[in-house]
Amino acid sequence: MNAPLHRLLAALLLFTVAGEAAATNAVVAPPNCNEAGFVAALTTVDTSGSGTVTFNCGAATITFTNYKTIANHVAIDGGGTITFDGGNASAFFQVFGSATVTLKRLTLQHGEFNQAHALENFGFLRLDHVKMQNNASIGAPVLNQGDLIVEWSTFASNTNTGTTTNGRGGAILNDGGNATIRYSTFSGNAAATGGGAIYSTSDLDVSNSTFTGNSTTGSGSGGGAIFQTGGGTSAVTYATVTANTGQTYGGGIYSEDPAVLVVSRSILANNTNGNCDGSSTALVSGGYNVWFGATSCPFSGSGDGAGNPMLGALANNGGPTQTMLPAAGSAAINRVPLAQCAQPYDQRGAVRPQPTLPSGGCDSGAVEAGSTIDLIFRDGFE
Repeated sequence: MNAPLHRLLAALLLFTVAGEAAATNAVVAPPNCNEAGFVAALTTVDTSGSGTVTFNCGAATITFTNYKTIANHVAIDGGGTITFDGGNASAFFQVFGSATVTLKRLTLQHGEFNQAHALENFGFLRLDHVKMQNNASIGAPVLNQGDLIVEWSTFASNTNTGTTTNGRGGAILNDGGNATIRYSTFSGNAAATGGGAIYSTSDLDVSNSTFTGNSTTGSGSGGGAIFQTGGGTSAVTYATVTANTGQTYGGGIYSEDPAVLVVSRSILANNTNGNCDGSSTALVSGGYNVWFGATSCPFSGSGDGAGNPMLGALANNGGPTQTMLPAAGSAAINRVPLAQCAQPYDQRGAVRPQPTLPSGGCDSGAVEAGSTIDLIFRDGFE
């Protein structure tokens, strides 16, 4: 081996080892499977600059009495057995602008914080295989003013109890940040003034996700599932948006100028007070959408049209989140030509299109009918 190459490889090896050594990991274990034990582990990792908190507690619930701040590069991996509980009195985390945080395989429930949010992000936050359920705040349970990625996660029965501008977003308020939502389900969330699941004033990218049973409750409110406003171009792709309620308008999706929301390859069905509403410049079709119910959508792109998606109930159809499977004969099946499929997986991690079917097309909505699950995605390893 020549000398320059040898020195280069040695330098790369030294850099790798040093980088690995810099991370400080911590394990929460008996007898410290409680708030104090978790705080000690989190403090160790956060003050070191980077690392991961894991748990050796079995199935355990850790009750928070106050929210925790994170300033650096931290991952918290609950292994699918850890629940953080706010006791209907405490928020969970505030992620500083300097931080890069991953919450993985955790349940966050019963978070409550008046005039604020159960989870606040000003940096970079990834929610991976997270269940956020039964949280109630005056303000959206999750506030994003940084970069937010939600994947393989469930938001269920969260409530924003605010009544004015703080009543926006039953699950997430994306307020000036960048939010990416994929492979996730939002069900039974509620907000008073807009966006039963998501209220967004900035860039929002939703794909392969299900929205059902979300609602806005205040007089004159709308966007039962999603309310998009502000500038920029956002997208909803391969979504199933059904049985949501806008108190006055936009039972499924509402977009208002100067926002541009492009909806494509999606199902919008049986939403109360409009499947989708907005001006022709704010709500735009990317094609291959199907709608059903009393109200149509103002779309005329390629493959757009009315038809019964014949959706099953929200259920475990494989994968880490519950979904709604289209039955045989659904207007959503094979609606997207092969050349336009665009994305390789559905919400569960099943392949698009199905190689075993003779149809030659992909299905609109979050779920590809007749499919089997990629176990790598189903088990949460990527």
